[in-house]
Amino acid sequence: MENVLIWPKEYPLLIKGLVEQNGAFILDALEAWPACRSTNEDDGVCTTVLPPIYYLAWLTPLEPFEECYFQHICEYDEDAQAYVGAMKTHFYDNEYTPESLVLLLCQRLEKYASVAAQNAVETPLSLFNLFFSKRYFTLIEHALNNGSKLSAVDALSLWKEVDFRDRLSHFIPESIADLEVLSGLASDKVAMGKDYFTLLKQVSPDVDSVVLLEQALLTHLRKKTAKQTMAMRFIEQGATGTLADDNGKTAFMWAAERGFVNVVQTLLPQQDKKALDNLGNTALHYAVLSKNESLMVMLIKAGFDFRARNNEGLSCYRLAVSIKAQNLVKCLERDFGIKELSPEGQFDRIKKVHVLHAIVTLLLPLQLFFFFDEALTIKSELTLGLTMVTVICFFFAMSLKRCALYPHIKHPWGLFVLRGFSLLSLLAQLGLAGIVTLAALSELV
Repeated sequence: MENVLIWPKEYPLLIKGLVEQNGAFILDALEAWPACRSTNEDDGVCTTVLPPIYYLAWLTPLEPFEECYFQHICEYDEDAQAYVGAMKTHFYDNEYTPESLVLLLCQRLEKYASVAAQNAVETPLSLFNLFFSKRYFTLIEHALNNGSKLSAVDALSLWKEVDFRDRLSHFIPESIADLEVLSGLASDKVAMGKDYFTLLKQVSPDVDSVVLLEQALLTHLRKKTAKQTMAMRFIEQGATGTLADDNGKTAFMWAAERGFVNVVQTLLPQQDKKALDNLGNTALHYAVLSKNESLMVMLIKAGFDFRARNNEGLSCYRLAVSIKAQNLVKCLERDFGIKELSPEGQFDRIKKVHVLHAIVTLLLPLQLFFFFDEALTIKSELTLGLTMVTVICFFFAMSLKRCALYPHIKHPWGLFVLRGFSLLSLLAQLGLAGIVTLAALSELV
């Protein structure tokens, strides 16, 4: 279907009346103006006639190559076209801009045909959409000041123009034709993480702003195209970043993964430092995944547990090692003295500790064997020597166990029993050594 816009033959007379401020010409043109409607022709063409103010926004028909919803066709002759063209040239030569010229003509037309009445006519192209496409913001204010109503769709379109929001806000909600529809559309936009919260509050003052803001912040941060400036707008309006998605991942964690330092710093006081998502990750894990050193340092200094492990058993240090973030690994070792062994290294460390405890445990029966062997003549020396070996092995095992690198993981019960026997063995050997020492002292005396 081809859309054709008809420029009525009465248009030049209307322009002449507006320019010369001749009321008779204006009234004659308006009375003879064809009915404003769209008509489907048999050849697949839809012809449309719009209210006069629409034509004033264009001033002259657009050429076929100019982008527009309609193909423009005029019904007036070349002399009339020449008059309109000369009129434009005259005003432009006298320092009028296209917008100021259209505003002048619309203000003069207002006395005879109100912009509100013309805007109320149902047309394929809304008046505010036309003004907005031409960036005629003064014309938009003129229409609103004179009682025109904005549709929900037009209001959303105008809200996209950030620099025009303050001026538009003066007309909300009084100039909105369908407040409930606009409220619903704005709510959907906010839920999608778009910056329509202020508009929503204006049209729906009683809305549950806290829930909407939390949803908006979470939804926005989950997008790959998320922007820190937009997230800060939601935070400034009251979002705390504590709402979690279906995977238990809060908006705060998403901000950490995005590397949004300002967002994380602002939201930090309201966060639960022990919060985990379904993967067992804390916000610190996501700061590591962002490979942002300053963000990681901020969270550690704020009290996030660097020892916390996710479902894969990875602490922030091991996670940094696994993703090959060498700058983070060096920072953890240099600034916080944090260093952890690999799974293989952890196993070796556990094995060394318990091998030493096993040696301590086995030395007791060996000691007793030598002690009660009547054939040995150096019992005292062997007892004291083996006891010394036992003490060294035991305390070396304890030092390895208490080292920061020792893995904090659950051990089998058998290892706990082994350490218990090791302690008993140590005490028994110290007692035996004490007996040997007292016996030797008594012989000297």
